[in-house]
Amino acid sequence: AGSIILLINFAVLSPDGFIAKILFLGKIFPNLAEAQAIFAPVLQGSTNIMAILITFLVARNLAIFFQQDDLLCGLTAIGSFFIIYTPYLVVDNQAYMTTKFLGAQGLFVALIVGIITGEVFSRLARAPKLTIKMPAQVPPAVSRSFKVLIPVIIVMILFSVLNYLITLIAPEGLHDLVYKVIQSPLKDMGTNIFSVLLLGIISNLLWVLGIHGPNTIAAIRDTIFTEPNLANLNYVAEHGSAWGAPYPT
Repeated sequence: AGSIILLINFAVLSPDGFIAKILFLGKIFPNLAEAQAIFAPVLQGSTNIMAILITFLVARNLAIFFQQDDLLCGLTAIGSFFIIYTPYLVVDNQAYMTTKFLGAQGLFVALIVGIITGEVFSRLARAPKLTIKMPAQVPPAVSRSFKVLIPVIIVMILFSVLNYLITLIAPEGLHDLVYKVIQSPLKDMGTNIFSVLLLGIISNLLWVLGIHGPNTIAAIRDTIFTEPNLANLNYVAEHGSAWGAPYPT
């Protein structure tokens, strides 16, 4: 949705946009550019919070695979994501949370949290001794929450302990550690022509062997290129042009 809105904003609603120039929309609607402000906030609810969405979806789909409560598993994953999120910054007795790792830069941690939560939650929820059974007269929604209450608590405690241990070696938290150690080097790999050529060669070799090349390397490709692509997308959103984008390759 964010990409489509961005396309509309700068191809249709911008006086310098490709479609706007073809249809002379700038002359027909003199205040055309002002309409961009209507759709610009869509990015705040799409690409800028991608890490939260990925956390929920990964955990939810794992719960579906294990035939457990997918909604509560996904919500537990979001809670876990914020347990290990970058520490709040306190200024004048006010706590501020950075949004830096809510988007593309938080994807690695989002995947890690989603996988761990989905696996641990689902396996604990299957244990009869950890299931709280409510009387039949209790409303289904309440009974549903209590049924997996112990797995939720265990997952939350697990991430709290993990967060404490991580802050001992990385005061800025897991997001900053993972970004510097793993995600940033992978991003650098994806922003040069050699990585593109290498992935293309591997993909075609897999086709020769009868294996669907693009699908096979999709996980690696998406991991490497997602952040640079979103960085370029945000650059276009801010500047109205792809000229000078940080990752032109």
